[in-house]
Amino acid sequence: MEDLSIIIVNYRSGQKLTSCLESIRGVMKDHLFTLEVIVVDNQSNDGSFEEGIHIFPEFKFISNTANNGFANGCNRGAMESQGHTLLFLNPDTTVTADALYDMLEEVQVRPQYSIVSCGQVKEDGSRDRPYGKFLTPATLTGWLRSIRRVFYGPIEDSIVQTRHYVYPDWVSGSALMIKRDGFFQLGKWDEDFWMYFEDVDLCRRAIDHGGEVVMLKTAEIGHMHGGSSRLNLEVTALTKTEVHISRHLYISKHENEWKAFYMHMILILNSLILGAIPAILGVLLFFIKPLQVCTRIYLRLVEYYFNVAFSGRWLSVKSVNYSLENREQISEQVTTCVNRA
Repeated sequence: MEDLSIIIVNYRSGQKLTSCLESIRGVMKDHLFTLEVIVVDNQSNDGSFEEGIHIFPEFKFISNTANNGFANGCNRGAMESQGHTLLFLNPDTTVTADALYDMLEEVQVRPQYSIVSCGQVKEDGSRDRPYGKFLTPATLTGWLRSIRRVFYGPIEDSIVQTRHYVYPDWVSGSALMIKRDGFFQLGKWDEDFWMYFEDVDLCRRAIDHGGEVVMLKTAEIGHMHGGSSRLNLEVTALTKTEVHISRHLYISKHENEWKAFYMHMILILNSLILGAIPAILGVLLFFIKPLQVCTRIYLRLVEYYFNVAFSGRWLSVKSVNYSLENREQISEQVTTCVNRA
């Protein structure tokens, strides 16, 4: 059994995936620990999957049935893994042996359900902030966060830090390490999420089960942002819409009924009222691409909210579980009709 399984979900990452796998290949030469690499391709259909198989024969490549989202891809990779510890890693990152070894050591001394991450450095050399606090009614939107900042200061100031560690509520799924047993006992990634907030959800469940979420200041990896989520206007609008949708889904899973209702209403009113202004400008000034994106996001959200009103579910239609629930509902309706007949 390997010390570490590195699981990467790929969707049209191209050269960034190649750079990531090359950095992992370099780690293997140091022999600090044993590892395996599993790449799950969400039907990229751009040649990167086939190229990866050719260039990196020592790694395992799995073709997913469709672009089923990050959570589904991670779970598929985890089911095929053999490592004592799992590292879920973005394809637009590069790693070092020291960073992975430090994270691996840290996971071993933490409680069963603990999640460990590390610092991330952008292409321009600046440091990213791949962690944060759980959502509250005061942090749902940009203008609410601004108001909160005036009275209580930046949200970051409330996150406990020491010389070597940061103790946030959640860390990004771009580099997330957890013990194998703890991961499966938590129920894996929640595939209700198609994209975004699945990492926040997993960290929330880890803490609820007595685990810790920690980011190492002493270990860093590279992270080249904006890969598959910024391919074109349509993809940009889709992914930014999913941020809104996943926020609703997260709230529905982790907040009590009245608090969830209040938070949902804030987000809906913010999206439909404040979002209408840039959406209309996007129609009038169609030649300005950022405004075009705003219009597409607005229309997608209107469609989503209508769907929620009729279905009673906060799932994205992109979620693999959305179609599953549809099939189950149809089956129940057919069974009811047969019984009545």
